[in-house]
Amino acid sequence: MADRLDLLLTHAYFLAHDPHEQELCRPFPPLGIQYLVSWLRREGFGAVDWYDPTFADGPDALLAAVADRDPRVVGLYGHTVTRPVARPIVQRLRADGRRVIAGGPDPVQYLDEYFDMGVEVVVIGEGEETSAALLRHLADHGWRWRLDRLAAIPGIAFRDAEGRVQRTAPRPLIRPLDRIPWPHRQREDLAEYFEVWRRRHDETALSMVTSRGCPFHCAWCSKQVYGDTYRRRSVDDVVAEMAFILGEFNPDQIWFADDLFTINRRWVHRFCRTVVERGLVTPFYLIGRPGSLDPALCAALRRAGCFRMYLSAESGSQAVLDAMHKDGTVEQIRRAARLLKAHGIEVGVFVMLGYPGETPAMVDATMAMLHEIEPDVVLLSVAHPMKGTAFYDQVRDRIIRPAGWERDNGGRLAFEMDQPREWYDAAQRWIWAERELVSGLRAGRLDLGLAAAAGRVAWHRGRMRRLQR
Repeated sequence: MADRLDLLLTHAYFLAHDPHEQELCRPFPPLGIQYLVSWLRREGFGAVDWYDPTFADGPDALLAAVADRDPRVVGLYGHTVTRPVARPIVQRLRADGRRVIAGGPDPVQYLDEYFDMGVEVVVIGEGEETSAALLRHLADHGWRWRLDRLAAIPGIAFRDAEGRVQRTAPRPLIRPLDRIPWPHRQREDLAEYFEVWRRRHDETALSMVTSRGCPFHCAWCSKQVYGDTYRRRSVDDVVAEMAFILGEFNPDQIWFADDLFTINRRWVHRFCRTVVERGLVTPFYLIGRPGSLDPALCAALRRAGCFRMYLSAESGSQAVLDAMHKDGTVEQIRRAARLLKAHGIEVGVFVMLGYPGETPAMVDATMAMLHEIEPDVVLLSVAHPMKGTAFYDQVRDRIIRPAGWERDNGGRLAFEMDQPREWYDAAQRWIWAERELVSGLRAGRLDLGLAAAAGRVAWHRGRMRRLQR
């Protein structure tokens, strides 16, 4: 048995339980947890580690790993899709006499649910400084909570002696971001990720972030951790981490997981110039905001190694974009796609179906936009409200919770949509089939596979007509 830990950080996501992600099979290590380990160790908490159950069979493997390390405290990252499976895990941890804290976007909006399952303290917002404060509190009090003193720790929620939920004052965000050490990456932590990537894609990848937060106000987006702020690391710090990753792990590509990588053109130009000057050009991909692109920016990104950019498109209907408060236009999406293709950068798009007010004609407009811009990758989703967002407030009276919804729907809320849920399933399949058909025709294909795609297009369109209200 390894030496006992003070804190073990983990999560309740299991790839084996996620058919959609198994199909995509592009997993990345949890950067948030890796950042926490680095911060806490630098602050003097040596008995801190993390366990990643992504490739484990299920909760029993996680619980066995916890038992092996025997931590006094378990820190659980909470997300919508992991809430249902987290409940029995937390209950078992508490039964074993362990302290349990939780953080991430989901626990903040479901405090009672997490406290009811056994979580004792929820970290609200950025976790580094708050986690350190909680460990000091426990170490100073014999690894027990002093409820009368917890109220002095900013950035948390807990239940007091009478069972009432108490939220403390917000904790200021960390500035500048360069104060935060790089994520705790070790080769043994990455081995399974690299193996999965090689087996499925014949390549490897690692993720980085250069910023935290977003100043925009898309109605469906949750901002429970970083709020409306936007902070960015210095170019020198980002490029130094990039050089370390390439030298230490040599991935085939890097995924910049920022929501808004291209928002500051001056920063992006400095980044690209520095990457080229230091001989660090390597394939990378990112998310870009359509309205932020211009020819010079696309050219700079391509020179630095950018091979694909995902555009936060969401819809080909301006009415839907306006309803989402996207602060962008369909024409910007079209122009961005043209710019990227002209500079040899692949185009990916995110598309969301089923936002309130979206009509079948608006879905047709999205399909027409996809045909026009011909993206290399389309990632489809069906709208679901997250508590704490403007979208949730808009459909609050239409939210439904059928028996077993939390288990069967992965913790995601459903609502009475403008069309039956089956209609959106058919719409997704229609979009996939029609994109395959049109792409094949444009490439000059005439084969049985293309004929099958044409059959699927007709079938799913017919099903949409039959289901349409």
